[in-house]
Amino acid sequence: MKCLIGLAVLLAMSNDGFLSDAAESIPVQSALVRVLDEAEVPARDAGVLAELSVRAGDQVKLGQIIGHLDDDDAKVAVSRAELELAITERQVKNTLPVRTAEALLREAEQDRNQAELSLRIAVRKAGNDVAVRHATKSRDASKADFERAVQSRKTFAASVSQQELDRLRLIVERGDLEIEKAEFDRELSELQKKIEDATISEHDQAIDRLMIGVEQAKEQKEVDALTRDLKTRAVEQSQLQLRRRHIRSPLDGVVVEMFRQRGEWVEPGQRVLRIMRLDRLRVEGFVDSRRVRGDLRGATVKVRVSETDGETVDVVGKVTFVSPEVDPVNHQVRVWAEVDNPEFVLRPGLAAEMTIEVGKRAK
Repeated sequence: MKCLIGLAVLLAMSNDGFLSDAAESIPVQSALVRVLDEAEVPARDAGVLAELSVRAGDQVKLGQIIGHLDDDDAKVAVSRAELELAITERQVKNTLPVRTAEALLREAEQDRNQAELSLRIAVRKAGNDVAVRHATKSRDASKADFERAVQSRKTFAASVSQQELDRLRLIVERGDLEIEKAEFDRELSELQKKIEDATISEHDQAIDRLMIGVEQAKEQKEVDALTRDLKTRAVEQSQLQLRRRHIRSPLDGVVVEMFRQRGEWVEPGQRVLRIMRLDRLRVEGFVDSRRVRGDLRGATVKVRVSETDGETVDVVGKVTFVSPEVDPVNHQVRVWAEVDNPEFVLRPGLAAEMTIEVGKRAK
């Protein structure tokens, strides 16, 4: 009978959820509320602390500029780098040198073509002996007429007058002169051919120089493009140096301590202020290692914190860390849980009561 009564009591307690809760929850001992994220914000460059726009107790956002060092020289460096980049950009866009060199090359090629035509004409003239042969034939014919006239006069003195002989002699002499002129013209054509040869050589040299000029102009364009990339990097570097003069918040939080004041000289790495994240905190404590089964990370936790004024605050969070080390004396392991604190009702350093709900997973 006693066994039946005890079994009924156990069933009743199980239906009420008392024993089931006890079986599915793990109490955490010596729980304390601690800071989850905090940072001591340093200066990233040397200089005078020109401005601090926050004070202890102010809330800041991630990436917010909360102060800066004296940055006049850094701003000038950025402006100069941007101007140099703009000049280089204009040089890259300027295609006039290449187009001018190519136009001069085309003009020189046309001049060479014209000189080549002149050479072909000179060659034809130098190789053409028609004028010489024509003059020779004419002179020979005139000479034959003159000789026949002389012979006729010797036979019949009155057959050819002296005037006619003089005229025929002049014709022969003129024929000799025409032969000389034709030969002279042919020699001139030979000289003109040599001149045209030399002119073509000069044009070839000019074309070679202009082709080199075109290559140099194109090469300069490539150098300008590389210079533009270099100037772009210089602008980025100067902007980076300017940003290094800015002091930014590394997280969302509250300024809790000021180490430097406006007007002080700071060195790189020297801390300026400390920021603490309060909208999400960590509660840590210890649990009996014999109660830990499986991976507790992600399990729901219930946290109750007693304020100094006697009021209690209940929040819900989740386990984020379970230490793999077990204390050999008390067989406890350290656990962490993260809880939201949007209204800043919880404060780091307060003692807490925390229970791990093994069967529940927090989202």
